[in-house]
Amino acid sequence: MIELDRDAMTPMYVQLANVLRDRIHAGEIPVGRRLPSQAELEAETGGIVSRRTIKSALEVLADEGLVQGVQGKGVFVIALPAGGQS
Repeated sequence: MIELDRDAMTPMYVQLANVLRDRIHAGEIPVGRRLPSQAELEAETGGIVSRRTIKSALEVLADEGLVQGVQGKGVFVIALPAGGQS
């Protein structure tokens, strides 16, 4: 389950990006592995975020060079966050 704080000053998409980045850093989602789908992430948050919020979080990670979307396949981890394990 992904717990996000609706009342936090940090936008929900940033909170979600932080959670996913932490999972990548911890090796829970290793390089080469597909991230959960938008529907799966929506379910993991208990439905409190929209697909647009999820897409924004994934765009943050893509802009950081951590993930890359593959048409029809999903979003995959392509690098570790700075300071991540090899």
